[in-house]
Amino acid sequence: MKAKIEIVRLSVLVSFILLLAGCSMSQRADRAGGHLQQVGLVWLKRAGSQEDQQKVIEAVHAFGRCIPEVKSAYVGRTDGEGGPFSDTSYDVCFILSFEDEAARQRYNANPVHLKAAKEVFLPLSRKLLFYRFAGE
Repeated sequence: MKAKIEIVRLSVLVSFILLLAGCSMSQRADRAGGHLQQVGLVWLKRAGSQEDQQKVIEAVHAFGRCIPEVKSAYVGRTDGEGGPFSDTSYDVCFILSFEDEAARQRYNANPVHLKAAKEVFLPLSRKLLFYRFAGE
Protein backbone atom coordinates (compact mmCIF):
# COMPACT_ATOMS: atom_id res chain seq x y z
CA MET A 1 0.00 0.00 0.00
CA LYS A 2 2.81 2.40 0.93
CA ALA A 3 4.55 1.70 -2.39
CA LYS A 4 1.33 2.49 -4.28
CA ILE A 5 1.01 5.83 -2.46
CA GLU A 6 4.62 6.66 -3.31
CA ILE A 7 4.02 5.84 -6.98
CA VAL A 8 0.98 8.13 -7.05
CA ARG A 9 2.93 10.87 -5.27
CA LEU A 10 5.82 10.46 -7.72
CA SER A 11 3.50 10.63 -10.74
CA VAL A 12 1.92 13.86 -9.42
CA LEU A 13 5.38 15.30 -8.83
CA VAL A 14 6.59 14.35 -12.32
CA SER A 15 3.45 15.84 -13.88
CA PHE A 16 3.91 19.09 -12.00
CA ILE A 17 7.63 19.26 -12.85
CA LEU A 18 6.79 18.80 -16.52
CA LEU A 19 4.35 21.68 -16.22
CA LEU A 20 6.99 23.81 -14.51
CA ALA A 21 9.52 22.87 -17.16
CA GLY A 22 7.09 24.30 -19.65
CA CYS A 23 5.67 21.39 -21.57
CA SER A 24 5.59 23.96 -24.21
CA MET A 25 2.59 25.10 -26.03
CA SER A 26 2.87 25.87 -29.69
CA GLN A 27 3.29 29.44 -30.87
CA ARG A 28 -0.42 29.59 -31.71
CA ALA A 29 -1.18 31.44 -28.46
CA ASP A 30 1.20 34.23 -29.38
CA ARG A 31 -0.17 34.50 -32.92
CA ALA A 32 -3.83 34.42 -31.89
CA GLY A 33 -3.61 38.00 -30.64
CA GLY A 34 -5.29 37.26 -27.30
CA HIS A 35 -4.11 36.75 -23.80
CA LEU A 36 -3.19 33.27 -22.65
CA GLN A 37 -5.46 31.73 -20.00
CA GLN A 38 -4.54 28.80 -17.78
CA VAL A 39 -7.26 26.90 -15.97
CA GLY A 40 -6.19 24.73 -13.05
CA LEU A 41 -8.25 22.09 -11.28
CA VAL A 42 -7.12 20.71 -7.92
CA TRP A 43 -8.27 17.49 -6.28
CA LEU A 44 -7.07 17.38 -2.69
CA LYS A 45 -5.78 14.34 -0.86
CA ARG A 46 -8.19 15.30 1.92
CA ALA A 47 -11.16 15.90 -0.37
CA GLY A 48 -13.47 18.59 0.94
CA SER A 49 -10.99 19.87 3.54
CA GLN A 50 -11.82 23.56 4.03
CA GLU A 51 -8.37 24.13 5.53
CA ASP A 52 -6.53 22.66 2.52
CA GLN A 53 -8.84 24.44 0.08
CA GLN A 54 -8.05 27.74 1.80
CA LYS A 55 -4.29 27.14 1.48
CA VAL A 56 -4.65 26.60 -2.28
CA ILE A 57 -6.90 29.65 -2.61
CA GLU A 58 -4.41 31.83 -0.72
CA ALA A 59 -1.55 30.58 -2.92
CA VAL A 60 -3.45 31.53 -6.08
CA HIS A 61 -4.27 34.98 -4.66
CA ALA A 62 -0.53 35.40 -3.96
CA PHE A 63 0.18 34.65 -7.62
CA GLY A 64 -2.08 37.56 -8.59
CA ARG A 65 -0.57 39.94 -6.01
CA CYS A 66 3.11 39.03 -6.23
CA ILE A 67 3.88 37.79 -9.74
CA PRO A 68 3.86 40.60 -12.32
CA GLU A 69 3.29 38.22 -15.24
CA VAL A 70 -0.10 37.19 -13.82
CA LYS A 71 -2.54 39.73 -15.28
CA SER A 72 -5.50 38.33 -13.35
CA ALA A 73 -6.15 35.46 -10.97
CA TYR A 74 -9.58 34.00 -10.17
CA VAL A 75 -10.01 31.13 -7.74
CA GLY A 76 -12.81 29.33 -5.94
CA ARG A 77 -14.29 26.11 -4.67
CA THR A 78 -16.66 23.92 -6.63
CA ASP A 79 -20.26 24.97 -6.11
CA GLY A 80 -21.34 21.32 -6.14
CA GLU A 81 -24.02 21.93 -8.76
CA GLY A 82 -23.64 18.91 -11.02
CA GLY A 83 -25.38 17.91 -14.19
CA PRO A 84 -24.87 15.73 -17.23
CA PHE A 85 -22.11 18.04 -18.52
CA SER A 86 -20.65 19.18 -15.19
CA ASP A 87 -17.81 17.77 -13.11
CA THR A 88 -17.91 18.81 -9.47
CA SER A 89 -15.40 16.25 -8.22
CA TYR A 90 -12.55 18.79 -7.90
CA ASP A 91 -11.97 20.88 -4.76
CA VAL A 92 -10.57 24.14 -6.17
CA CYS A 93 -10.49 25.71 -9.63
CA PHE A 94 -8.49 28.73 -10.73
CA ILE A 95 -7.90 30.78 -13.86
CA LEU A 96 -4.71 32.74 -14.45
CA SER A 97 -4.29 35.22 -17.31
CA PHE A 98 -0.96 35.98 -18.99
CA GLU A 99 0.06 38.30 -21.80
CA ASP A 100 1.62 35.42 -23.74
CA GLU A 101 3.48 32.11 -23.41
CA ALA A 102 6.74 33.86 -22.51
CA ALA A 103 5.01 35.51 -19.54
CA ARG A 104 3.62 32.13 -18.45
CA GLN A 105 7.12 30.65 -18.59
CA ARG A 106 8.45 33.48 -16.40
CA TYR A 107 5.58 32.84 -13.94
CA ASN A 108 6.56 29.16 -13.83
CA ALA A 109 10.09 30.12 -12.76
CA ASN A 110 9.02 32.79 -10.25
CA PRO A 111 10.05 31.97 -6.64
CA VAL A 112 6.48 32.62 -5.37
CA HIS A 113 5.14 29.99 -7.79
CA LEU A 114 7.93 27.52 -7.05
CA LYS A 115 7.39 27.86 -3.29
CA ALA A 116 3.61 27.34 -3.63
CA ALA A 117 4.21 24.26 -5.79
CA LYS A 118 6.59 22.78 -3.23
CA GLU A 119 4.74 23.75 -0.04
CA VAL A 120 1.06 23.79 -1.03
CA PHE A 121 0.10 22.19 -4.34
CA LEU A 122 2.30 19.08 -4.34
CA PRO A 123 1.87 18.09 -0.68
CA LEU A 124 -1.91 18.68 -0.60
CA SER A 125 -3.02 17.52 -4.05
CA ARG A 126 -3.83 14.02 -5.20
CA LYS A 127 -4.47 15.29 -8.75
CA LEU A 128 -3.76 18.49 -10.67
CA LEU A 129 -5.11 19.21 -14.13
CA PHE A 130 -4.31 22.23 -16.28
CA TYR A 131 -5.82 23.61 -19.48
CA ARG A 132 -4.48 26.53 -21.50
CA PHE A 133 -6.16 28.54 -24.22
CA ALA A 134 -5.53 31.74 -26.14
CA GLY A 135 -8.22 34.41 -26.13
CA GLU A 136 -9.71 35.32 -29.48
